[in-house]
Amino acid sequence: MPPQGTFWSDGSRLEDGRVGAGIAWKTEGDSQWHIKGRPMGKGAEVFDAELVGVVEALQEAEKQATRDPVTILLDSQAAIARLRHTRVGPGQVAAIEAANLAQGLVSRGQAVTIHKAAATRPPIPTGGTQGQLSLAHLRRTQTEATREARERWLREAMAKRTPAAQRTYRPHRGWRLDPAAAGAPKALASRYYQLKMGHAAIGPYLQRVQAQESAACQGCGAPRESVHHLLLECRERAGPRRTLFQGLREAGAPRPATREIHPEVRLFGDPRATPAILRYLQDTGVGARKTPREAQVQARAQDEWGWGALEGAEQMEGD
Repeated sequence: MPPQGTFWSDGSRLEDGRVGAGIAWKTEGDSQWHIKGRPMGKGAEVFDAELVGVVEALQEAEKQATRDPVTILLDSQAAIARLRHTRVGPGQVAAIEAANLAQGLVSRGQAVTIHKAAATRPPIPTGGTQGQLSLAHLRRTQTEATREARERWLREAMAKRTPAAQRTYRPHRGWRLDPAAAGAPKALASRYYQLKMGHAAIGPYLQRVQAQESAACQGCGAPRESVHHLLLECRERAGPRRTLFQGLREAGAPRPATREIHPEVRLFGDPRATPAILRYLQDTGVGARKTPREAQVQARAQDEWGWGALEGAEQMEGD
C-alpha cells in the first residue's frame, strides 16, 4: 500500500478531442481507490490536463486532516518542468495555483514532492465536455492552421506551373529542413537548393540571364548543361559520379535507372540522397558562381590548345 498522502495524477485526450484530468489515492486503513476526475472539454491540451491534475491533488491534500508529507506522481516531464516556475507562457495559471497550494501545505508542516511516476499506475477517469480554451491549445491550433495554409499554397503554386516545370521539381515532404542540407556550409547548401529549384549558375540559367552566350556544358562541351547532364552524364565528372553512386548505395537510395524520367528530380526529393549529392557538389564545384577573374582564366584555358592537343593535330595533318 502506498504511504498516506500519495496521489497519482494524469491527463489524457479522448478520440473525440475531449481532454480531462484525474487523480487517484488511497487513505490509511482503506483498500479501495478514491478517484476524482475533472473534465476540461475540447479547448485544452493534455499538457494543461497534467497541470490541472496536480492542482486537484494539492486541493485534495489540503482537505484531508492529516499532516503527512504529500507526494504527487505524474508521467509528464514537461508538466513537472513547468511547475518549477510561474513565468508567462502555457500553463501559467495552473502553475501559479499549484504554487500557492503547495506553499499553504508547507506552511502547515507538510512537505510537498512532485516527481515522475512509475510505469504502472491506478486507472484514472479523465475526459468531459466542460472547459475553456488554453494557450497551449491555441498555439497548436495556430500551428495546424499555418501548416494547412502552407500546403494549400504549395499545391496551388505547383498547379500554376507548366507540366514540364512540374516534372522537374518535386516538393520536399513536410516543412522541416532536410537535416543534411541544413547542416552543410551555407554556400554549399545554397547550390544544392538552387540546383533543385532550377536556378543554379549553370548553362541554361546563365544563358537566360545573359551571363553567357551559350548553354553548353563548361566541362565536356555538351550542347546543354542541365542538372541531369551535370549529375549523370558529364564525362569530365566521371570520378566524382562514381563516388555519388556509391554514396547513394550506402544510404539506401536507388540509383538512377536508364529508362527513368527525370531521375535527378527523384534524387533531390529523397533525403537519403542529400549527403551524397552535397559531396558531389563539393567535389565538382557544380553550380558555383565564378568571379570575373576565374571566368577569364577558364576562357583563356579553353582557347589554348595545350601541347598534347597541338602535337595530335600536327600528326593528323601529316597523315
